[in-house]
Amino acid sequence: MAEGAEVEDRVDFDDDNYIEMDDDVDEHTEDEGVGGGGSENGEEQQEELTIGDIGEEQLRDEDRSDIAVEPVEDEAKTTAFVDDDEKEKHTEILALPPHGSEVFIGALPREVTEEDLRDLCEPMGEIFETRLMKNRDTGESKGFAFVAFKAKDIAQKAIEKLHNTDFKGRTLRCSLSETKYRLFIGNVPKVWTDDEFRKVIDETGPGAENVELIKDPQNPGRNRGFAFVEYYNNACADYSRQKMSSANFKLDGNTPTVTWADPKSTPDHSAAAQVEFQRLATVFVAVFDKS
Repeated sequence: MAEGAEVEDRVDFDDDNYIEMDDDVDEHTEDEGVGGGGSENGEEQQEELTIGDIGEEQLRDEDRSDIAVEPVEDEAKTTAFVDDDEKEKHTEILALPPHGSEVFIGALPREVTEEDLRDLCEPMGEIFETRLMKNRDTGESKGFAFVAFKAKDIAQKAIEKLHNTDFKGRTLRCSLSETKYRLFIGNVPKVWTDDEFRKVIDETGPGAENVELIKDPQNPGRNRGFAFVEYYNNACADYSRQKMSSANFKLDGNTPTVTWADPKSTPDHSAAAQVEFQRLATVFVAVFDKS
């Protein structure tokens, strides 16, 4: 497979923070989520001063010194303020639940309220937030919702307990929400090492859990110019995505290409997947017996 095709297969070029699908209650949907400098080198110039010039020249030097000190102090204060603001933002988004902790609940009765949804899910564990999806024009429920729990294991427990159960006369469908948390980063300097690239990622934003700089199989000492980075949650990924998409952000002079990437394919051992497997197995056996 060509390199370009390989990259395109693994990358989602949609800017939304969630993978959006049809409004049907049996399908997953989601709304949009969350967030240089230079130096100058001066040349010293020496001048021959007469005894009569020393006092005047020294005075001029002192005046220039006083003028230069004030901007440096102001710049230091501004930098400290920006750093504190950034640290506060990092703490805020790291306090949000990790990816894999949000559950999609479909086939809900149209009359279900947010309170009903909380009553349904609170026995599973601590809830971070509930979002009952409604029609923007009519305000009516669309028949599905997203519930974010504080931890992944609680979300998995909720899926196992609620999937295919009866709720107000409807059979619920539950699975993990397809929240985006993985970035594709292109135009990386090909001479960069893993450590050099990781350093830039860590300095850009918090929550990078897995950094994969793709190596050149023909030259192990170089990379192929792109990488994939998985983050703690969608908020961390979106924060770094916006920072790296800034016109001023460079990778050793290169302007990076930053887009959402699909999560890595992993075996689905969720309760929903196992139930679906059993259903298909039953159908297969019935067809086989008839033949």
